[in-house]
Amino acid sequence: MASRTASTVGILLILLFLLVPTSSSPRSLVFKLQGNAQSHGSLYVTMKIGDPPRDFHLDVDTGSIVTWLQCVKPDCRNCWTWPQPHHLYKLRMEKRVHSTDPLCQELLGHPGHSNDPECGYRISYAYGSTEGLLVRDTLSLPINRNPYQTIAFGCGYNQNGQGSPVDGILGLGRGSAVGLISQLKKKNIISQDVFSHCISTRGVGFLFLGGYEQPSRVVTWVPMNRDEKEGHYSPAIPAELHFGGVRITRNPMKVVFDSGSTYTFFDMEPYQATENWVKANLDRSLTEVKEPPLKLCWKGPHLFRTVDEVKKLFKTLSLVFANGNATPTFEIPPENYLIISKSGHVCLAILPGSEHTPLGETNLIGAVTMQDQVMIYDNEQAQLGWIHDSCKTKSKFDSVITSRL
Repeated sequence: MASRTASTVGILLILLFLLVPTSSSPRSLVFKLQGNAQSHGSLYVTMKIGDPPRDFHLDVDTGSIVTWLQCVKPDCRNCWTWPQPHHLYKLRMEKRVHSTDPLCQELLGHPGHSNDPECGYRISYAYGSTEGLLVRDTLSLPINRNPYQTIAFGCGYNQNGQGSPVDGILGLGRGSAVGLISQLKKKNIISQDVFSHCISTRGVGFLFLGGYEQPSRVVTWVPMNRDEKEGHYSPAIPAELHFGGVRITRNPMKVVFDSGSTYTFFDMEPYQATENWVKANLDRSLTEVKEPPLKLCWKGPHLFRTVDEVKKLFKTLSLVFANGNATPTFEIPPENYLIISKSGHVCLAILPGSEHTPLGETNLIGAVTMQDQVMIYDNEQAQLGWIHDSCKTKSKFDSVITSRL
């Protein structure tokens, strides 16, 4: 009996090893997502950078191609960096990337100069900008074989605008050799230019860098727009906006998925339609109040602590990507477009993009709206996918994405 039990346990352990992703796999990497999109305004992973390696919290940003850390540049007297959890990365001059380096040439779009030893850049965001230099340093990866890899990233020494409680940005934008995923694939650390994230409404989640196997559950797929500029991830099919199953916009919407933005931003027509329909269907127990910078908030009969207390009073939004007979749909339940303010009011987590110049007519889907979804960015097949999941534990979606290829 004991020998049969031991044999059974051994078989189960072998099966478990084959089915469950491991951080030692040289083909794919998994990182724990921390923070909270609603209360903290950022979702970050911890990465070890430098020699000796130090921990840095990096905001996961699918809308930026450059990974960068806040840093100290000795000769910059009027530079400003926002408060962060760890000591600033210290720039060492020998780590600088030369202006004629191929990565610098791609980043800046010009050949550089032989007498210029630096690759300086400036990146604009919806709420500010950053100035920095491209550097090369060691990234310590959670793998057993060749864990120390030299990568290029930004040393951001001067920030303008509102910051986040992180040390820098993990740029996962598409189509650039400067991107971290492109560099890792070139070094054969990951096998495919594919990644995914799962953001939980409870403040946890996972980030996968690398490939995925065919899932046992159905993933909703849309083709990716390969002509999209700025490294953004955008479906090639425009969307229709629905509220409670009813189409509420006349014109098609260009959509971009951007995990680096906390909120979702709609162009004027879809924003106004959303506001009008939400107000027209508002429960009588809610009263509109002002709470800048949020545009639309309501107070209830008592102070709210979580969206769960109020989500039943609102209807579901959805983005319908009509493509012939197929209608891939991205559902946006109330908990993915509402937040609770510090005052205990419920507020719309969708803002008018027209008030933020860099966005133009783009409809930007932010982190709050992508909660409780496994979002898959497949640059190999030029497609974007999603599937509902609570993201509570990695094991719940091992069948969707796996480190073993």
